[in-house]
Amino acid sequence: MGSLKRFLMGTLCLLGLLILVQPVSAGDEPQAVAEPQAAEAAAEADDLRDPAALAELRRATDFLMALPRFRIRASVYYDVIQEDGRQLQFEKQGEIFLQRPDRIFADVRLDDGRWRQFWYDGKTVNIAERSKNIHAGGKAPATIDQMLDMLEGRLKDPMPLSDLLYSDLRPLEERAEEADVVGDSTVGGRPCVHLAFRGETVDWQIWVEKGATPFVRKLVITYREQPGTPEYVAVLDVWETPERFADDRFTFVAPAGSQLINVLVAAPPPSERGDQP
Repeated sequence: MGSLKRFLMGTLCLLGLLILVQPVSAGDEPQAVAEPQAAEAAAEADDLRDPAALAELRRATDFLMALPRFRIRASVYYDVIQEDGRQLQFEKQGEIFLQRPDRIFADVRLDDGRWRQFWYDGKTVNIAERSKNIHAGGKAPATIDQMLDMLEGRLKDPMPLSDLLYSDLRPLEERAEEADVVGDSTVGGRPCVHLAFRGETVDWQIWVEKGATPFVRKLVITYREQPGTPEYVAVLDVWETPERFADDRFTFVAPAGSQLINVLVAAPPPSERGDQP
């Protein structure tokens, strides 16, 4: 999930055996002795993934993948571990406009006053730091998925929400080593199903709205192996699925007086209140 890196974990599966029946001498090592143990291990691993949790996750991801366009508005709260070990929490407010297969616009405001905007039109990406009146841009791949993969290693700012923007959301299920239905819950007054997952290095929780529109209403990521076990929390209070967006929504025009810088993304300076991305 952005910092929760998009990777495909190999799912544990039991391969069917093709055994050619042959005589076995007394001195031969029996070849099939370990196979029942492997089957038991596979079954035990499968037991950690509640089918009901996977089905509910799949209901949400199938629904999102079928949307040709959407707008989301989110409030994000995230921990940043300082060099002296302190754990500080920061906040962002933002909205994302997406149109498949090759359009994104994002507008993000941080709690320290910084204001960032992002445009992608299938050919280029442009990023403006409106609070500093600077911008940067460059060529980009032809699809949203390829563009997100390209940016993952370049942006200094964590992008866990980017996992909901891909056209293929199956990795969310595939990388789950454990899956559970926590129970019924509400987010912003909306009835939801609370799901919990465990991956190789992170835990994540997802709240899926009940009913005909299974939007993801809340996301919590816990980085188990990082010092201080920081968390990332996103509450998605607005989902809209319009028939169309304005033609200029994804077109970058440099803000008046903005200075072009010659790097895609400049590392932001430390905040006076503490170091945050």
